[in-house]
Amino acid sequence: SDRDDAKASADAIARTIIKIHDFLVDKDAQEYCQQNLHLLAHSMGNYALRHAFQRVRAHLGDDLPRLFNHIFLMASDEDDDAFEKDHKFRLLPRIARRVHIYFNPGDRALFVSDATKGNPDRLGSDGPRLIDALPRKINLINCENVDVKGDRWQLHQYYRTSREVVADVNAVLSGVAAEKIPDRDYAPATRSYKIRAPDE
Repeated sequence: SDRDDAKASADAIARTIIKIHDFLVDKDAQEYCQQNLHLLAHSMGNYALRHAFQRVRAHLGDDLPRLFNHIFLMASDEDDDAFEKDHKFRLLPRIARRVHIYFNPGDRALFVSDATKGNPDRLGSDGPRLIDALPRKINLINCENVDVKGDRWQLHQYYRTSREVVADVNAVLSGVAAEKIPDRDYAPATRSYKIRAPDE
């Protein structure tokens, strides 16, 4: 039922995104406030965002404008093939300057989603299924080594409970280039960054 509830929220989320679009396109360049918009979705919120995004596509078409600077997909309870499918997230990068997928192979909540609901592998567990065709504007961030105070049973709330992840997100929002963000290491084989453990 949680997936049904999330899907039912899609219309409201889509209306919000479309209103943002309509508001921005009606402004002259001199009226822009020069501030950035960002979007963060956690867990099942990614599933809601997927369905909202499809409604936005139906309304605006596939020539989608960039509305957000950064989109953060945290512990995504979404299929790991989401960026391969048009009816999922393949076109999502069109509405953002960068998309950041934070994942944790030890995320127990997503393991439950996978094992008990018959879902395919989750995007928030190991990242996208295929990485070679991902747009360069998508960054993958492995969070399996971060401290998870207050969330040691699920290992699913790290986007807000881990100082390391919060610091990483703040660096992104501050405009630090992906390869220059401190306390993360790049793994070319998986095209991902891994946030270092607190004691490293």
